[in-house]
Amino acid sequence: MNTLSKEKLNSHKIKKGLTNLKISQLTNIPISNIDKIFSGANKNPTLDTLQKIANILDCSIDDFIDYDKSPVTPAYVDIQTKEISCAIQKNKTLKNIFNNIKDLKEDDLELFLNLSERLKN
Repeated sequence: MNTLSKEKLNSHKIKKGLTNLKISQLTNIPISNIDKIFSGANKNPTLDTLQKIANILDCSIDDFIDYDKSPVTPAYVDIQTKEISCAIQKNKTLKNIFNNIKDLKEDDLELFLNLSERLKN
């Protein structure tokens, strides 16, 4: 599950040389709220609050998130693999074709390859 990272928040705060009090003053967010967010006590501040903090820290809300390290995160072997994967994800028909053929036996994959090359020509 993706979570708000107090470590990342504080790292950005330190890089900018700001205190919780200064962030509170610049964002007009009560200091008690800022303290809770930066200490990790408030794990679910509003997007509006996070956006105000991100604006002051010159970063995006994404920079505060610890993203789930599930297998969904792409790991590409090379540029061509990345391009193929992106093309499949963007095109519903390609995605359906891939899902239909990904578990075929080797002989059936060869048959499909021959058919696709024939259609290409």
